[in-house]
Amino acid sequence: MKIAIEHALALEKSKKSNIWKESYAIRSYEVNSKGSLSIISLCHLMQEAAEKHAITMGLALEDLRSDNLTWVLSRFALKIDAYPGWKDQIQVYTWPSGIQRLFALRDFLVTDQDNRPLAASVSAWLIINAETRRPVRMQPFIDKLNIVEQDHVLRHKLDKLPELKRHGHGQRFRVRYRDLDLNQHVNNVSYIEWVVESVPSDIQNTSILAELEINFQAEAFFGDHVVARCHPQSTDRSTFLHNIIREGDNQEVVRAKTAWRKVNAINQKNI
Repeated sequence: MKIAIEHALALEKSKKSNIWKESYAIRSYEVNSKGSLSIISLCHLMQEAAEKHAITMGLALEDLRSDNLTWVLSRFALKIDAYPGWKDQIQVYTWPSGIQRLFALRDFLVTDQDNRPLAASVSAWLIINAETRRPVRMQPFIDKLNIVEQDHVLRHKLDKLPELKRHGHGQRFRVRYRDLDLNQHVNNVSYIEWVVESVPSDIQNTSILAELEINFQAEAFFGDHVVARCHPQSTDRSTFLHNIIREGDNQEVVRAKTAWRKVNAINQKNI
């Protein structure tokens, strides 16, 4: 990962590749009770950077709507080495990083003000027909994507996650208007929030999220009730498997995996 990150930073600095950069100062409402940037805020900032980049490429939601198409996030993996705090300056770098069957891949790199890596992510996106909800071929969009040819920031295949066969802890949520995106279904950050909320409180109080992987499999809509469930995958309860079930028809809408790191194993500045 280190070589890929250094290469990405060098490419962005040279201004010769399609790497987008956004700078942010962490605001008070973006931090959690520990004083660090929340996972929800981190994902929102990454998505904002990707949307701004898509606008410059002519591939934003508004551009696709004229052809009755839209973007949906299908798979996402995130590794967090350290969390910035309130007022800290960060940079979010993002770029189209490949095509895998029907998926357009996009990488993210988050650094502190000195360009030291804080987090890295790989993601897989589909363009779907807004009416049929079926994916379309990515080939017509490749030229606009202008893919950056280099190793991914994470060596991760974004494979399908295993089924959650046992679950000992869960929470029930009702889909609110605030959970909806422009496609009128639950936005992916709300799903991430529910996944994290399903982890037992003793883990939440003593550990911090270090890794997240998620598969988005179906949609939920306003008024639906969903149940987010999890079960530890390791004996030390540092990793969990998750799913989210749409209660009305028992449809599995999300699978996820999380890894947690003890607070005392982290630089105190970044918790």
